[in-house]
Amino acid sequence: MRVGIMQPYFFPYIGYFQLIANTDKWVFFDVVQYNKKSWMNRNRILHPTRNGEYQYINVPIKKHKKGTLIRDVAINMDLNWRQEILGKLTAYRRMRAEHYDETIALLTSIFDNGPASFLEFSVYSTSMVCNHLGIDFNFEIASHIAFERGIIDGPGDWALSITKALGGNIYINPTGGAGIFDEEKYASHGIDLLFLKPKLSPYKQSRREGFLPGLSIIDILMFNEIDSVREFLRNDFELCRKEQLVNQVVERE
Repeated sequence: MRVGIMQPYFFPYIGYFQLIANTDKWVFFDVVQYNKKSWMNRNRILHPTRNGEYQYINVPIKKHKKGTLIRDVAINMDLNWRQEILGKLTAYRRMRAEHYDETIALLTSIFDNGPASFLEFSVYSTSMVCNHLGIDFNFEIASHIAFERGIIDGPGDWALSITKALGGNIYINPTGGAGIFDEEKYASHGIDLLFLKPKLSPYKQSRREGFLPGLSIIDILMFNEIDSVREFLRNDFELCRKEQLVNQVVERE
């Protein structure tokens, strides 16, 4: 069984959904401290006027004590953030995004029904996007899993312990965190360690010059048929071992 584990994010980029689509069990990692300077509560969409640039969308988080875990932070529902985001997204209508109407309908449904807990909203919104795309989404929440903490000696061992508790034999992680993982330790526990590297192939973003990669999944949904998005999810990435990633860095240098 292939396992993927990530912190909850706000309408993340396609690499997040490629991991979901290519694993058998997904885990929302909610048992560490919330980092307000991270990408968890924000993402990027196209800027309405300037070619090659972007603007942010974000969900506001209520004030909380330092050290509060991800599972315990809440969205500030007193602010009108949902209408602000929908307002920013009207730029896609002006850019004549072919799938504007259905994407806005999806987001409106999520905003109207999403819970106030940041974790629960992330779970709900991710589930809704996966359902929209026809992705099988089998997930767990880390705080609900009885995993062994005695084998956790460093940041790369959380995934090892959780994968082991779920009965997984393959763990797939984004390439960005490769340095913290010990392949030999994973192998000693019977778990194969792989890394997913998105290709971020270009697609037509209206009549803009060039292509801006790595935007929120919202951008891809605005400009692409569902079948085309599924093709990105199935094939627009490569699976690597840690050694391959190191060799690729050396080759570029």
